Amino acid sequence: MTSPHWTDTNGATALLVPTDGSDPALRAVDQAIALAKVLVHPARLVLLNVQPELPGDVRMLVPEQDIRAYLKGEGERQLASALKRAQASGLEFETHVVSGPVVGSILEAAERYGCQATVIAGRGLGGISGVLLGSVANQVLQLSKRPVILVH
Repeated sequence: MTSPHWTDTNGATALLVPTDGSDPALRAVDQAIALAKVLVHPARLVLLNVQPELPGDVRMLVPEQDIRAYLKGEGERQLASALKRAQASGLEFETHVVSGPVVGSILEAAERYGCQATVIAGRGLGGISGVLLGSVANQVLQLSKRPVILVH
């Protein structure tokens, strides 16, 4: 199941798994774990939580360090269930909380952390903006230069 597209120059594979803690996102984590285990060399999981940027008026009223602490705490809370699953899997993994535009942050993370593919839920906590396929998943599918595995 391993091909040159699924490994880096050292033969290792990393799977990016964006998660917001929703049930669909946790199904994507489970699928990423299952996939990681069947590769010739088990893949490293990169669990990512993207916190949206706060509006400028909030940034003017609240100190930057308080905003960063709040976003980090929210991200860690949303990563908690995925973290437990990754720990139980026995696979190598890392977690990251970033703040910014969601789609752009996911695409940038795939590059930054050397991921060969992204495993993403068709829908998450996106609310009204993600009614159909999920606007984030749809945009990642369209814009990614790497394989994307969509989990329903």
